[in-house]
Amino acid sequence: MLVTINMEELTVTYPVPYYAQIASPELAVRVFAGELDPLLDPRWHETGAKNVETYAHWVERACGMACLKMCVEALGGPEKSLHSWIEEGVKAGAYLVRNNADGSQTEIGWIHQKIADMAAAVGLSAKCMAADTGQIITALREDKLVIASVSFELGTDFPITHEGGHLVVIWGAEMNDGQVTRFILNNPSGRAEQYRQGARIPFERFMQAFTGRVILVYR
Repeated sequence: MLVTINMEELTVTYPVPYYAQIASPELAVRVFAGELDPLLDPRWHETGAKNVETYAHWVERACGMACLKMCVEALGGPEKSLHSWIEEGVKAGAYLVRNNADGSQTEIGWIHQKIADMAAAVGLSAKCMAADTGQIITALREDKLVIASVSFELGTDFPITHEGGHLVVIWGAEMNDGQVTRFILNNPSGRAEQYRQGARIPFERFMQAFTGRVILVYR
């Protein structure tokens, strides 16, 4: 008996540029593993940072603005440097740092609604929501980009141990008989090359890292 498998590759209809949160993506493995000080990144100035100290501070925190930059430029919005977005995000209160009673601080990270507001400020539409697989696929079919909250481990060969704390841009999916087998995404912190632009992440691994929260960005 011949079994026919209906395979489909679904992507948005426009190119999505790739931007890393690190100036030299080839150094990502060493920098994010703590083996190389980001102060030594020779390309730091390409991010638009005012000085190397500022660059080094944000290199592990810039995922939200790198994702926003990718989405805005993909959809025809203004081209700004990564650190221009970071500066605007900080001014807008998009990066949350909580002051604790003992005088210490806890970094919460990028606030999804604030990222959506920043997209809206340059003429795009954006919506924060909880989303399952079906809703992500529907968004892609509607030519919308999906910024998804995942674990940074998605961009490594490590086992997935937790959800959230990092953002990636989903712009496609592979499907067999209507079931997602892989998501196609741009990961601004991808350690190895295969986990950066157009990374194809198995569905089961993605779901282990995914919080269920997304930001849809579209025209």
